[in-house]
Amino acid sequence: MVRLVVVLLFALLGLSAWAGEPWPQALWNPSPLADDLVLPMPCGARIVFRPVPVPVGPNPLDDRPVTLGEADPANDHSEFPRRTHLAGAFMHGSERAMWVGKYEITRDQFAAVMNDSCPTPSPSGRVPAAEVSWFEAIAFTARLSTWLVANARDSLPARGQARAFVRLPTEEEWEYAARGGAALGEAAFSARTPPMPDGMAAYVWFAGPESAAGRARPIGSLKPNPLGLHDMLGNVAEWVLEPYRLNRVGRPHGLVGGVVARGGHYLTDADAIRSAMREEYPPFNPRDGSPLRLRTVGFRVVLGLVVMVDDTAPETFRRAFAEAAASRERLAEDPRALLAQVRRETTDPALARGLAAVDAALRAEGRLRADRERAALRASLEAAAALARLVALAHGNAAVLEAVGRLLDGVGQVLPEASRPPVYAAREGLAARVAETPAGIAQVIDAYLRTVREAAGEDEAMITAEARVVAEELRARGLRLGPELVTLAARHISETRRGRLPTAAEAEAGILAAAGIPHRRR
Repeated sequence: MVRLVVVLLFALLGLSAWAGEPWPQALWNPSPLADDLVLPMPCGARIVFRPVPVPVGPNPLDDRPVTLGEADPANDHSEFPRRTHLAGAFMHGSERAMWVGKYEITRDQFAAVMNDSCPTPSPSGRVPAAEVSWFEAIAFTARLSTWLVANARDSLPARGQARAFVRLPTEEEWEYAARGGAALGEAAFSARTPPMPDGMAAYVWFAGPESAAGRARPIGSLKPNPLGLHDMLGNVAEWVLEPYRLNRVGRPHGLVGGVVARGGHYLTDADAIRSAMREEYPPFNPRDGSPLRLRTVGFRVVLGLVVMVDDTAPETFRRAFAEAAASRERLAEDPRALLAQVRRETTDPALARGLAAVDAALRAEGRLRADRERAALRASLEAAAALARLVALAHGNAAVLEAVGRLLDGVGQVLPEASRPPVYAAREGLAARVAETPAGIAQVIDAYLRTVREAAGEDEAMITAEARVVAEELRARGLRLGPELVTLAARHISETRRGRLPTAAEAEAGILAAAGIPHRRR
């Protein structure tokens, strides 16, 4: 009744319901970052969200495959690795992203939304709201969403005609964000916890006098994870949206259970803290049937969005589905690609071992074939470089012979008449060899172009990589001009692969340029 009167009073005065003086930033965002999303709350409070990128392709049905969970015999029935998929509902810059609460919901933030009167913000109210039932967490998201639409609609992220709403995270969203998402490589993402270079105590409130010492601590007091999210592990555990399910060797079991809290809390031992940690609780207290409230469990929120954001969405998804179905048909025609797809999607150890054996055999065969192709390409590159070197040497020799001929001409003019015949004979022999040089060079260039053409069927990346290997080998052998001519041959092979075989004149000019020999047109 009191709240209704307050609402009517503010409405008559033309003010937002439950407005108030803005709270000090230290109480709701003690570690601000440039790309934080800040939304208003009742009573002058604020709530902060972090962008969690979920890189995917351009197709509307593209999503990101991730492996969550952790292999541990003690917890495999609950946390065994499982393959799942995520797709952020929002655009953040040029990529898809989720908006995840930067901190756990505090006592003062909870009171601002759920109580009939505004709290007086204080440092003690910066502690996470615990002893909140799962139902109360859901009620909080509903009331805050309603308030935001009524009082700050334009501040809500949107896509198409749809505006964001507040909800609890799914288990997949929560764990993806807790692990560090796309900010980490595969190995770091799959680790037991995200990187903590300054030691766990700098990032997590856990059990013991060296950390939490038996009580929840104010939000943002420790360092964040790689996404800028605080207290994902430890402090208080966090309710998630969907009910508990067992793990059936890499997939959810069909039995649906109670509610789930993630991340551990201030009474969890340090060696038990892990991103995969999930605990099931009954939604109702077994003793009296009231909604279960635990002093070690609170919650954080995310922003959600409807999938069908406007009237064009169904047709967009229909077309994308048809394209994806056609792609799967094409995949079925490629055994290795199909095998790779199945391996990516399974977390069943027995099936994975069988697929690994088949994949190993196919890969061995593929490696052998690839090795043969690489060896043939290297031989072609080395042969082309050798032929190009002959062209360069022939041009160099012709220049030397011409110079010697000119020298003999000069010698012949100063010798006595009787001594000139041998000199003239040598001069004629040199002239004959010089005259034969263009024809010989033409034959070598023809062989060079034939070698280039035969090697042009290989992949361009392979051509570049193998040219680098052959060039290094020739450089190690001290073969002058070898590396430069291999690089030239690789370029000619790539151009031929793209449909542009050099002419003989272009090949000759390129060889002479690579060898540093002036090209004199004949």
